Amino acid sequence: MPRHMSTLRTLTALTAVATLSTAAAEERGKPIAPQATTPAVVVTEKAAPQSAPTYSDPRMESVARTCGADAIGSITPDGAIRCQSKPASLAQSGPQELLAGTYYVSIPAIACTPQGSAASAVAGQCSGGGTLRTDGDNFFPCVVNANATRNTFICGLDLPNGAQIQEVIAYGLDYSTAGYFEASIWSTGDTTFAPSYFSSFGGTWQSSGVAFNGGFTSFAVFSASQPPHTVTAGNRYTIGFGTRDPNTSVQFYGFRARYFLP
Repeated sequence: MPRHMSTLRTLTALTAVATLSTAAAEERGKPIAPQATTPAVVVTEKAAPQSAPTYSDPRMESVARTCGADAIGSITPDGAIRCQSKPASLAQSGPQELLAGTYYVSIPAIACTPQGSAASAVAGQCSGGGTLRTDGDNFFPCVVNANATRNTFICGLDLPNGAQIQEVIAYGLDYSTAGYFEASIWSTGDTTFAPSYFSSFGGTWQSSGVAFNGGFTSFAVFSASQPPHTVTAGNRYTIGFGTRDPNTSVQFYGFRARYFLP
């Protein structure tokens, strides 16, 4: 066999071996794409198919007990309690944690902003409850008191875009036959100051009644019987309340809003 033919065959064989070895090495070293993980979703309590969801305080406490501190809980429209494990990436985040479902937010009256001269007229303090201040007393801020002058306060309602406001309730104490507390809710466009009253009550502030003296009472500012209102970008949402009572027997506690995230 000519010498150059023998050399050619040897080179061809070596090339084939090198090609196979390289392919095998690449196959062994081929990276594996990371697999996406989804937090586990567990429906831990299911309502009857035709039952309506229950929004009582004990029901919400049941959500907290069922889901625990390491999970996010909500009530779905069919009344089921839904728990989802909290991803590590969301452990310290805010609104991103919320799942679809029904939620509550409570606003204390003492956290709202007084208007005009109201700040000096409505200091409401309570005592007891295990309170011990550094100066030795047991007083703590608790309510907004009324006096003979009408005082007005505003509270911001900060909800995520797309949230559906279902109900807003005002809570307070009225032992006066000549005083009241009142409240209303509205939105305002970012570029204006004009209110848009989206509740079925319109611009009429709801009230405990001038002659009412029955003690603890509550009333709707946004009624659950009306269609939900969807929070939209470009608007500020505000709840306002006022108090007046020459007998100083009216105290306002605050609000509770119920909303749904689709």
